[in-house]
Amino acid sequence: MKKQLLTLALGLFSILFASAQATSVSTTQIQFISATDLANCIDLSAYDGQLVKTVGMVMHDGNLTELSSGSVNGGYRPGVHILDTAAHGDMGSFAGIQIHGVYTDGGGQSQPVSTLDNLVAGMIIEVTGTVGNFSGETQIFPSDNSSVTVLSTMAAPTADTINLGLLNDNTRTNNYVTGESWEGSFVTFENLTVTAVSIFSGNRISFDAADDNGNIINVSDRFLVQKLATRTLVNPSSPQSTGAFVAPIVGTKYASLSGIILHSQNGCSGGTGRGYELNPFDTSHYKVGDTPPSISEVSRSPLVPASANTVNISAKIIDFNGTVSSQELFYSTDINQALVDFTSVTMNLMMGSTDEFNANIPAFADGTVVRYYITAEDNDGNKSYEPFTAGSASGATAFYTVRDAGLTIVDLQKVLNVTVDASPYVGQEVTVKGYITASAKSYDLEDTYMQDKDATEWAGIKLTGSADLLDLWRTEEVEVTGIVEEAFGFTQLVVSSVSKTGNKAEIAPIELPVGDSAAVASKEIEKYEGMLVKFVNTGGKVKISNPQLNPFGEWTVAADTGANFANSTKVQTGVKNGNNNSSLWVSVVSDSAWANTDGIMEVPEIEATKEMDMDAIIGVLYYGFGQYAVKPRNNDDLVGFSETLEAAMYASDTATDNVVNLAVLGVSFYPNPANDAITVNIENSSFGTITVRSLEGRILSETKVASTARVDVSNLTSGIYLLEFINENGQKASAKFVKH
Repeated sequence: MKKQLLTLALGLFSILFASAQATSVSTTQIQFISATDLANCIDLSAYDGQLVKTVGMVMHDGNLTELSSGSVNGGYRPGVHILDTAAHGDMGSFAGIQIHGVYTDGGGQSQPVSTLDNLVAGMIIEVTGTVGNFSGETQIFPSDNSSVTVLSTMAAPTADTINLGLLNDNTRTNNYVTGESWEGSFVTFENLTVTAVSIFSGNRISFDAADDNGNIINVSDRFLVQKLATRTLVNPSSPQSTGAFVAPIVGTKYASLSGIILHSQNGCSGGTGRGYELNPFDTSHYKVGDTPPSISEVSRSPLVPASANTVNISAKIIDFNGTVSSQELFYSTDINQALVDFTSVTMNLMMGSTDEFNANIPAFADGTVVRYYITAEDNDGNKSYEPFTAGSASGATAFYTVRDAGLTIVDLQKVLNVTVDASPYVGQEVTVKGYITASAKSYDLEDTYMQDKDATEWAGIKLTGSADLLDLWRTEEVEVTGIVEEAFGFTQLVVSSVSKTGNKAEIAPIELPVGDSAAVASKEIEKYEGMLVKFVNTGGKVKISNPQLNPFGEWTVAADTGANFANSTKVQTGVKNGNNNSSLWVSVVSDSAWANTDGIMEVPEIEATKEMDMDAIIGVLYYGFGQYAVKPRNNDDLVGFSETLEAAMYASDTATDNVVNLAVLGVSFYPNPANDAITVNIENSSFGTITVRSLEGRILSETKVASTARVDVSNLTSGIYLLEFINENGQKASAKFVKH
């Protein structure tokens, strides 16, 4: 998001300070990239940052766009795509481009270009704005709400049918040389099969589809047509009040899929996006073909089998264009056995049902890993698998580990194929034990992680969602119950209950070589996600290879200062916002501006430089935005740092909390629960700061107070939060409150 805002800000800077005369140029000229640049994975427009005027044909109605944006007034960003009028309706050849519907008003606020919502496919429009780029996507930012003019109207353009292999390969990696000319175009692909379906952010959906050669494209939800019924619509001009999309199941065959091509760069560019992606905008863009049976709602009972348990596997199996002729369950206890050699069991129709089938897997000894998958065939000979890729020689399977002593963190984290890293228990309520390695306390990460002390791989996990996590200290063993969640590829446990066992143990970090590019490239490093790790350089000191990696407060360490990104390890420090949450108790940051930006640092800031080094760097291993990063918890985690750092005092006392109750400092507040605001009263007219934090420790607001203050909480979602007070003498007190 910051990168997007930075792009917007640079474009607006050029509007204000460059020549007031816009350059008249075609959309093709704006989009065109030379073959040489494309071969070198460079797709930046020659007009990037310039004020331009261009004319194009609108490809889709503006009121079909559904893009929420927390940075834009009203929470919605308009947008349309236009086609060079000189293209005469033909797509490709760099003729299409996106109009990014946001401008900055005189007060510095981001405003929607609402005139875009009224545009209709076929309109010829003139746009004045600044050319920008976000994640490989060239865009035009209108100068204001009057910078879009309708000139005439013609018949709406139609899609061109193209080969998916022009855009992406079988790993969904973009092909710049043959794909970039189709960015912003309206296209159709034929004969695609759904290979993966992703429900994210609670109620958004995208899915991957592959052609007969295995080339993959993500089908995404920029427009109304792919919004679920549970999704709240944000476009005030939308023709519907709710979404109506029904997600396809893996294995669905589409005779054709159509939509607008957007770019989310990856591969040789160094980006971590989804490649070229397809965004349908009409129900006619999804044409289902001859589809094999649907296998859904697969369940296992018991969820965590013991050695005495026979395991029942059930599933709903339906054929939408025929009948199901056979259905089988396959299982194996040989971790290396080929899928075709698994033991098969016929699944039988469950009593009282017309589409639910089940079969049993026999009991096995404690510790046994059992793999399994389901097949179904219809009357036309079409066969489906669950998991979908189980039909290939190296396909996936579901699996479980027999546990007489109950589930472990390893069971939650371990996967059999690191390229498909979702927990096998995602969406399930589970109970596990572990020792706290990072906490919400002072001199700590202010996020909570726990770890299995007896395991060296797949042994750590983040805990979130419960106010009781605030009471945990490092070294304490806890038993937690919660729902396993995948947050954009990062496994965490949304906790509903926490209990301390009374046991304590210090978890030693797992030692890893810094900048191990092979482990990252192969995703073997995935087995350390959520664990306490220690990056070292066996040849000497750990160096800072990039002291200011990006605008997100990240830097990198490596074996030498000249290491590139691929041979470095990313570090997160000093930032707490909606996208990043790293420690405010680590002095070394990418930029001294972070001392008072997105959280107030609790220790003196030191701006990272390549001249600094350390013996090792410790922290929890995090995965986000397609990359791994280490999050040190406090200054002690920068072992043997070349400059003097303020020592952490956390470890001196893990029995009591140095944050007292608000009443001890003479602070009271009401109401609790609160709707819109909290009134805070302080005895003796003491000065200080009131901070509202999430349960994970993120700073949501800060208010200077003297005697009394009103704290606005109207923008918070319903839930439990922490109200924290620090007086002029540095004493800290806190209390929980509920937002209705």
